[in-house]
Amino acid sequence: MPKAGKILADLNVADFIGDMALAVADAQAKLDQNSIDQSLRLGQTVLPGMTQNLLSLGLQPAFYHFQYADLEMHLNIYYSTAIDFGVNFNLDRENESSNYDLQTEAVSGTATITVQDGQGIPPTGKVALTANSGGQLTVGSTTYALYPQGSPAPATGEPVELGTSLWQSAQESLLVALRNNSVWTNQATGDLQGVFMQWVTVSGVTSSTNRPDLYACDKATITVRTSPQGAPGDNFVIASLDSVSPPPSLELPSGSGSPHTSANGTVAGALAEIGAAIDPGFVMVTGGECNRALFFDHDEDETPRGYGADTQPLVTLDAVAALMAAYPSARVTLVGWADMTGGANNYNKGLSLRRAESMKQALVSRGVPAARIERPVGNGATQDFSGTDKAANRRVVITFTGLPDVLVARTSHPTAAWTGAPSGRQARIVPRTASPGASPPTPVVTFRGRDYTEGTDFQVGATAESTAENLANAIRTANANTAYGAFNRGDRIYLHGPGDYALYTLFARTPTAPTLSAAGSVRVAEPFGNGSPPASPQVRDTVVIESVQLVAVGVGTTPQANEFALGVSAAETARNLADAINAGAAAGTLPAGMRAQAAGNTVNLTGPTGTMLGTSNRNAFLLSGPRIGGRSSVSRKETSDRELRALNVDAHLSVKHELNVSGSSTIKARLVAVPAPPQFLQAIGDYLERWYP
Repeated sequence: MPKAGKILADLNVADFIGDMALAVADAQAKLDQNSIDQSLRLGQTVLPGMTQNLLSLGLQPAFYHFQYADLEMHLNIYYSTAIDFGVNFNLDRENESSNYDLQTEAVSGTATITVQDGQGIPPTGKVALTANSGGQLTVGSTTYALYPQGSPAPATGEPVELGTSLWQSAQESLLVALRNNSVWTNQATGDLQGVFMQWVTVSGVTSSTNRPDLYACDKATITVRTSPQGAPGDNFVIASLDSVSPPPSLELPSGSGSPHTSANGTVAGALAEIGAAIDPGFVMVTGGECNRALFFDHDEDETPRGYGADTQPLVTLDAVAALMAAYPSARVTLVGWADMTGGANNYNKGLSLRRAESMKQALVSRGVPAARIERPVGNGATQDFSGTDKAANRRVVITFTGLPDVLVARTSHPTAAWTGAPSGRQARIVPRTASPGASPPTPVVTFRGRDYTEGTDFQVGATAESTAENLANAIRTANANTAYGAFNRGDRIYLHGPGDYALYTLFARTPTAPTLSAAGSVRVAEPFGNGSPPASPQVRDTVVIESVQLVAVGVGTTPQANEFALGVSAAETARNLADAINAGAAAGTLPAGMRAQAAGNTVNLTGPTGTMLGTSNRNAFLLSGPRIGGRSSVSRKETSDRELRALNVDAHLSVKHELNVSGSSTIKARLVAVPAPPQFLQAIGDYLERWYP
């Protein structure tokens, strides 16, 4: 009868274990292949309404491996006289059940496309008119020939007759001729896109006066503070209002009639009604905001002009000065703006800053301490105030701190009072200018050792502007045919002497800088340069939204579908691009809900979150990001049940001589999930990018 060891050896348990290991390995291979198939399907699947595949959304395949396997064997040995051997091998298949639910919600997001420079930053050059004599200036294809008054006009070139003074020649002759060749005259052709002139003082001339209450002398500038002194309407009523309960009633005695009342339910509304009843040009401050601004002519930065309800800007400055005097703790801020016409961004920013700084000097000349005026700010070009009226955007905005809700209105009355008013309300009359002393001396302005006496050498006009013009004419007449002179702009008189000159900044129309030459009294201060940079949009540049390419075509070309025309400015290019985007959305070639709006040189996009953006010229079209930003929500619910049932091996051995051997084995295999290896995911990503771009 065989021994038990021989019987166990005949069972060949090693083969059982080997078969079990191969079965586990085969199952593991199928699991790995399933994970790879999942990865590819996730990378190739894009749900409706989305632009990203499931793998890029963060879904990752599940990887499984057998952590360990236990083999248990049970043998029962019986002896018999016959040998009967049999083996039953059974591996139950993997059972799997899963449930997957993905819900996404995309919301509208925003992005911006900024057109860097339109046709490119215009080439700029500078020339200076240094003397009031003949000269020649060539810009591009046009030659300007300057000649003195009374002399015959030159036979060649564009004739420019000089004025009686250097300032007149600079402002009224050469500047006008240059602008006639520029875009400001709405010509379709010409060498220049814009011209700006400024007066440069290097002589150090100055002046003085015995009546600083009437004439402010600051370096080479004389400011006429008011004219005529003490005229009707020269007083201000300053009225502060803390509430509208009880209804306010402002009384101006001396035959003014019924008090000015208001039943408006807000302080601002009540002040507006009462102020308009007293003076159409009243100044009102509520919450620190002023209802008046200071407006300027094109390229002007020194003398404000009338615009709309702000018909008398110098009175507005006087009112601001009166407010600052009445409230010693108040401070004022001046913010300058320019319109969107011509010039580079840096130029418009400088122009707007000069406007704010000029109005600071105007307030200082009216007695406002410079320390109580915040540092002026220049915000550059805008069309926020008006998209159709450029003059509305050439302004200086006035704001205050430390002021109650208050109005300032012109009045000839000597007193004012709130009737039946709480103690928090005040109304007082202040003079528009400092009151003269007893038997004031006759005003005298001195320039270069000569006294210009009011009433003898020059006459007081009906306005400060006319008085300034009379005084400038007197100084110019006394210094006829010399290097010294004067000119006025508004209520200011500008004095000049040897070496002072008019400096012109020329903006060329085309990216190719024209030739600049000068002779005689015109000299080149800076040749043309700083032409079209790499940021300039070019024909055939593209702006890509999802898979749609919007292609740039030349200036003046009629764009077709999915095209936009380049403009003569960044703002025009931006408008054309916005129109093309809206047209594509309406035609269904761009994502539904896509909207575009141009604001200056920026296109503001609204559309489905995640919409991809691109451009072939990243220097010319600045994207806020590679896709439309915003929030989107992804809700994912996944359940997966996987079971690998045990590998069962039943072996029985019947041995003759009544030796019977029976046994069973149980294999327990634990299956666990592990994260996908980063190297594997990177390889999958590279594969998808190569074969599924």
